[in-house]
Amino acid sequence: MDGKASKFLDGAPMGSIELARGLAGSGGSLPEITTVLERAPVGFAVVGEQMQVLYVNPAFVSVHGLPSRQLVGRTISEIVPPAHATAVEPLIVDVLRTGAVHRDVETHGEAGDAAKHLLLNLFPLCGRDDEVVAAVIAVQDVTESHEVAELEGLRLHAEWTDRLDRAQRAGGTGSWEIDLRTGRVAWSVNLCRIAGVTQSPNTVEEVLALVHPEDVEVARASFSGRTVHSPVSDVEYRLCTPDGRMVVVSSIAEPVADTAGTVVALRGMCVDRTARRTAEATARAAVVRADEMTAQLKDERQVVLQLQRALLPPSLPDVEGVELSAAYRPADSAAGVGGDFYDAFPLPDGRLAIAVGDVIGHDVEAAVTMGSVRSALRAYAMQNPLPDRVLRELNRLVCSCADMTMTTVFYGVYSPWDGTLCYANAGHPHPLLVHDGTARPMAHRHGLITGAVPQAEYLAFETSLRPGDVLFVYTDGLVEHHDADIDTSIQTLCAALTAPHLPKGLDHLVPTVINAAAPDQGRDDICVLALRHRPPGTRSGGEFVELADLLVEHP
Repeated sequence: MDGKASKFLDGAPMGSIELARGLAGSGGSLPEITTVLERAPVGFAVVGEQMQVLYVNPAFVSVHGLPSRQLVGRTISEIVPPAHATAVEPLIVDVLRTGAVHRDVETHGEAGDAAKHLLLNLFPLCGRDDEVVAAVIAVQDVTESHEVAELEGLRLHAEWTDRLDRAQRAGGTGSWEIDLRTGRVAWSVNLCRIAGVTQSPNTVEEVLALVHPEDVEVARASFSGRTVHSPVSDVEYRLCTPDGRMVVVSSIAEPVADTAGTVVALRGMCVDRTARRTAEATARAAVVRADEMTAQLKDERQVVLQLQRALLPPSLPDVEGVELSAAYRPADSAAGVGGDFYDAFPLPDGRLAIAVGDVIGHDVEAAVTMGSVRSALRAYAMQNPLPDRVLRELNRLVCSCADMTMTTVFYGVYSPWDGTLCYANAGHPHPLLVHDGTARPMAHRHGLITGAVPQAEYLAFETSLRPGDVLFVYTDGLVEHHDADIDTSIQTLCAALTAPHLPKGLDHLVPTVINAAAPDQGRDDICVLALRHRPPGTRSGGEFVELADLLVEHP
C-alpha cells in the first residue's frame, strides 16, 4: 500500500480498513482511492474543506435514498436531515481542522418518511505532506438493530410488568411513585385494582381525593417534607373506592435522590390490610360480646344457684338411729346450674323418707322443675309413702305438666329401728351400699325416667342396713368423666368410699369422697345424700353442706 492509500486509511475504523485493503499500489488520487469503496457494504462520503460532498459510494446513496448526482457538490446540511446534520457538522469541522478521529457516533432522526438510526465514524483524508485535505464519513444504517432492540426491550418490559403484577396480586400489594419535579403520580396495576380504580391517579391531589376524610392529613404528610436522610415511613390510611367499599392500606415510602443529593421522587409500596383489620375488628367485637355474655351468664347462674339453694331443704332431720349428710356442688360456669336435688323428711309413722333426683337441663326451668318435683314427692309421700306408688304418681304429674321436664329419681323409705330400706328407682344411678369395708351398687331394676311415658309402672325393692353400713345416693355428675366410661368411674367411687383413713363423720366423709372421685372439669351438678345406720338409741342428724362452705378444695 503506497503512502496516499495509507494516509487515507490512517485513523479509519477497522471495518473501513479491511474494505480498503485493495488501495495498496494505487497512485493515491481521489478517483483511485474511491474506486475501492464502490463495492463497500458501508456507506462512505468524502467531504471537502468547504463542507461540500466530493464523493459518495452506492452504500451511502442507499442510506439516504437520493441519487449520487443530487449529493455530490452539495453541503452536508443540504443533503442530511437536520437531526443528523446538527450532530455531524461539528465533527466534520473538527476532522478538517485538527485531523481528529471520531468513532461510533450515533445519530437518529427522520430521513424521508422513516426514522433512521445511523452509526458514524469520521477520520481525515491527508495529502502527501500529511495535510488534511478532506474528511471521510463512514456510515452504517443501524435502524433495524435499534428496532429489534426496542421490541426486545418492550417485550421484556411487558414480561416483567406481568410478573410484577402477578406477584403483587398474590401478595396483596401495589407499588407507586411520585416525581416531585413534575408532581406526576404513577400507580401499578394492582394498586389501582386494590383502590377500585381503572387507571392511576395523575397527581397527589387525585390520590388524596380517594383517601378517607379523617386520614387525609396523615396521607398528605407521608408525601411531603422528605429528605435524603428521612427514614422509610410506614403509615396506614383508608381509601374510599368508587363502588363504596372501604380499603385499609399500609403505605411504605422512601425518597429517591439525584446525583446532587436532592430528593426528586418518592417511591413506595402499599399493602392491602383490609382483610386483616376486618378480622381484628371482628375478633375484638367477639371478645366484647363474649365478655358481656360471660357476665350475663354469671349473673344468671348466681340467680339460678340462689333459687336452687332456696328450693333445697335448709337442714336434715335429726332422727334416732340415723346419721345423715348431704352435699351439693354446682357445675362449672360454662355448663350452668342444673336441677339436682336431695330430700330427707320424717313420715308420720316414724320412718324416714329420702330422695335424690336430677332434672334434665341446666337453666332456670330445671331449677323450677326441681322445686316442683321435690314438693310433689313430699305431698305424695305424706298421703301414702310406698315407693312404687309415689314414683307412679310423680311420673303422671311430670307427664301432664307442660312446664315440667323429665327427672330421674331415687326414692326410699327407711325404718331406723331395724335398718330396713324400701325403695324404687326412676332412671337414677344405682346407689352404693358400703358394708364391712366393701362398696357395691345396689342390684335392682330401673324404672323409666319420670315424664317419659304416662302409664309407666315402678317396682319396689327392699334391703337391710346393719349398724355402720352406709347408703350413698348420688347424681350422675359424680361419675361422668370424659376420659373414662361409667363402669370405671363407679369402681373409682367405690374405691374412694372404702379408702383407708377416711373421716369417720359423714359430714366430712362425703366431701372427701366427692373430691377423690369427681371429674376435674364439672360438666354437671353433683348432689349426694349419705345415710348411716346407727345402733338404737343414737341420734345424729346433719346439715346440708355445700362443698365451698367446708373450704374443701375440689379438683
